[in-house]
Amino acid sequence: MKWWVFILLPLHLLAQETYDDCVSIPPQSYQVNYDADKIYYWSISRGDIISVSSNTITVQWPDSAGDYLISVYTTRFGCDGDTSHYQVVIDPCPYATLFFPTSFTPNGDNTNELYEVGGKSADEIEYIAIYNRWGQRVFESNGNMPWDGRDNPIGVYTINVFIKNNRFVRPITLVR
Repeated sequence: MKWWVFILLPLHLLAQETYDDCVSIPPQSYQVNYDADKIYYWSISRGDIISVSSNTITVQWPDSAGDYLISVYTTRFGCDGDTSHYQVVIDPCPYATLFFPTSFTPNGDNTNELYEVGGKSADEIEYIAIYNRWGQRVFESNGNMPWDGRDNPIGVYTINVFIKNNRFVRPITLVR
């Protein structure tokens, strides 16, 4: 699903827009008042300019936290004209975004051999522990290290992940 947001920005208006980096930010379009006698010059501090059409620009902002600036200035008959700046703020994700695979197959076929937690927050994992059905710890790591399941029988295990003062508990099925 794609959607476009058009914001009419008079050249003298300073504004701010805020997102968070929990999900991909769709391309955004920005527009300023149009004058046929003016030439428009656009710049952004980071991201990708997807399209420019005189007084309209479409930008793909990065999916990482930070403050980004979009600027436009004009010239008219060779003279400097109006200038406007627009701030886009991408805040850090307020919660952990993790992906827990439900199973893996460490059977030596080089496909799906390791169990590893994924997602945008995976690098921020502080501790992982995996337990068998009797509650015995079979794996632990300070950080997001893959588990090979070696020397463990097929069955359902439980993973505990600690990140940002949160605990996540999920089942894992080891299949051969």
